[in-house]
Amino acid sequence: MDKNYMQGFFADANAVSRLSCALMLAWAAGAASAQSSQPAAQPAASAAQAAPAVQGPAPMTKARLDELEARAPLSQRYPTGSIKSDEAAQKALDEAKEDRHAAEVRYVIDQRACYKKFLVASCLEQAKERKRVAEKGIKQVENEANVYQRQATVDERDRSLAEQKVKDDQDAARRLEEQKQKEADAARKVKESNAKNRQVQQRIDQNKDVPPDLRIREHEAKVRQQQAEEAAKAPERAANAAAREQRIKDAEAHRLDVERKKAENERERAERKKNQEQSGAAPVVK
Repeated sequence: MDKNYMQGFFADANAVSRLSCALMLAWAAGAASAQSSQPAAQPAASAAQAAPAVQGPAPMTKARLDELEARAPLSQRYPTGSIKSDEAAQKALDEAKEDRHAAEVRYVIDQRACYKKFLVASCLEQAKERKRVAEKGIKQVENEANVYQRQATVDERDRSLAEQKVKDDQDAARRLEEQKQKEADAARKVKESNAKNRQVQQRIDQNKDVPPDLRIREHEAKVRQQQAEEAAKAPERAANAAAREQRIKDAEAHRLDVERKKAENERERAERKKNQEQSGAAPVVK
């Protein structure tokens, strides 16, 4: 098969890819036109909510097709049960998209090659079967990857709900404890207030039969008694203060005496050292 023939294959394959993209773009444009023709009572969709432009796969080159067909089938690269992370699931879906594109391009090439053979129908059937087998393996991996991603989404949602429930339960318990503490403080304050009121009422009841002038005389007598007790304790407090002052003076005198003796000892040591140095340096008399 010559080079020009292969280039024609890939031109046809890329044309099919571009035709698919054009059909999808036309469908999107028709949907947008139908939405714009609705009654004015319905609000128009914002630009941020507009359908994104449909992008088809990049044109397939021979080198890229050879590279994709040289690697193992997708079902062998991702055997059943091998997808165990979201990254692996996304990678499998990306590679499935590449392999599906390669299978479509290969199908176009095989169809064109069949038309040059004698048994065209049999050749076309074999090409269709090869495409079906390839897409079956791709679909199997895609299903497993999609199931994993959906389950991962559900697990993440359940985990978030469980964490939120724990947080709500903790907040509810904290609020309940705070409410109980507030009620206990309020009850304690009411109890203390009632106790004080009873004491005041008891004093009022005890003194209700006592004449006012008698209560005044009793209060004055109590004040005089306190003053007499304070006057009796005055000499004792004065003696204690004098003794405390004397102890302070004695301590200060002792400190000064210690410092004086220390200074004298230092001076005597210095004089002895000086005399020793002078006696050692004196010339010897013959």
